[in-house]
Amino acid sequence: MREELASLIERIANRDRKAFEELYQLTSRKMFAVALRIVREPGLAQDVLQDAYIRLWRYAHTFNNKLSAPETWLHQVVRNRALDLIAQQSHTVNSISLDQFSDQDDEPNELVFEAHSTSSDDKETSRVMQACVQRLDGKYRQVLTLAYTHGMSHAEISEHLDVPLGTVKTWVRRGLIELKTVYDEFQSEGLASMAASNSRRQDAEQSGYMA
Repeated sequence: MREELASLIERIANRDRKAFEELYQLTSRKMFAVALRIVREPGLAQDVLQDAYIRLWRYAHTFNNKLSAPETWLHQVVRNRALDLIAQQSHTVNSISLDQFSDQDDEPNELVFEAHSTSSDDKETSRVMQACVQRLDGKYRQVLTLAYTHGMSHAEISEHLDVPLGTVKTWVRRGLIELKTVYDEFQSEGLASMAASNSRRQDAEQSGYMA
């Protein structure tokens, strides 16, 4: 199978459309499963798959059979496109229950990302939380998005990021701690800004009254 796939990719590099169709037939079902395990939604997985095969067509010439197996290379292309999509969607995280994390090896569903409500206060909290998530270190932002937006377990994150399970658990734990710190700082900044604004308004009112 390895030699067959390598031959097809080589032909695709020479713009052989028939080879592209053959490769798609041989590998697309398995690559769709790879994408689905990461993005968790069939529609998004199909988008990832389409984008991945477009990139395969464009960059088939970069494949080196001596450096990696064809299926491993395809897996990496699909995985990268899926993670890119997740990164683009990281702003969809609405709010987080920051009081529900501990230093234990909790699975993601025990650390709750809460759905937003329609109240103005909750919408503001959602905006603040989105801003806080964007301030996180890249690896923390990525694992938290995978865990809480896409519901992936620590083991699944470990597999798809190709990092040890213990590292994933550490990143999740530290990411939540950093998120709480950023959130607290954000809240403090907001209160300070509000106090300064109130002070300026009071000064303006007093000035107007004295005039």
